[in-house]
Amino acid sequence: MKTRSKIIRAAAELFEKKGYAATTLSNITDAAAVTKGSLYHHFSSKEQVARELLRAQIPMSRIQPQASKWQETIDTSFIYAHLLQVNPVARAGVRLSLDGGVPPDLDAYGPTRDWIDLATHLMTQCQEAGHLLDCWTPEAAAELIQSTFVGAQLTSLQITGPERADLPQRLERMWRGLLPGMAALGVLLSLDFRADRWDRIPWEVPVTE
Repeated sequence: MKTRSKIIRAAAELFEKKGYAATTLSNITDAAAVTKGSLYHHFSSKEQVARELLRAQIPMSRIQPQASKWQETIDTSFIYAHLLQVNPVARAGVRLSLDGGVPPDLDAYGPTRDWIDLATHLMTQCQEAGHLLDCWTPEAAAELIQSTFVGAQLTSLQITGPERADLPQRLERMWRGLLPGMAALGVLLSLDFRADRWDRIPWEVPVTE
C-alpha cells in the first residue's frame, strides 16, 4: 500500500474510533507505520488529512449514470451503505461530519451539502423526465432523502455498531416509505430497492447523459 493511502486509512480508523480532537499526528504515524517526515511530505497537518477524508465521500460512491434517475439515486444509497459497512474512510467521514471538536474552517458540513447537491441534481432529472410527483421540488425531495438516509444509518450505527449490519434492511424500509409519495406511478413499479440490491447494481452501464 502506498504511503499516502496508508496514512489516510490509519487516520480514518483513528478518527472513527477516537474522534478528531483526541487523535494526534503521532497516533496517525504510529498506526500507519510511517515517519512524521513521510506524513508531512503528503499532508501539512492533521486538518488536511481530515479534509481529504471529508472530500472523499461522494467520489467513492459514484457510478456511471443510469437511464432511470430514481434507480440511480437508490443505487447510490446502497453503494454508500455498503461503504459504511466495510470502508473506514466512509465511516470516518460520518464521524467527522458530526464531531463537534473539528476546527470551524474544516467545513464538516461539506459532505452533507455535497450529498444534498447530488440528490438535487438527480431529482431535477427525475422531474424533467416526469418521474417526480408535482407536489415536490427537486430541492425538497433531495433534502428529505438525505436527512432520512442520515437517520437510517445513525440508527443502524447505534443499534448494530460501526458495521451497521442492518442498514440495507433499513434502506429498503426507507425507500418503501418514501417512494410512493415521491415517484410517479409509471416508474415506481420498475424500481428495485430490496435490501440485497447491492448484489444487483450494474457497475457497467451505458452512459446516458
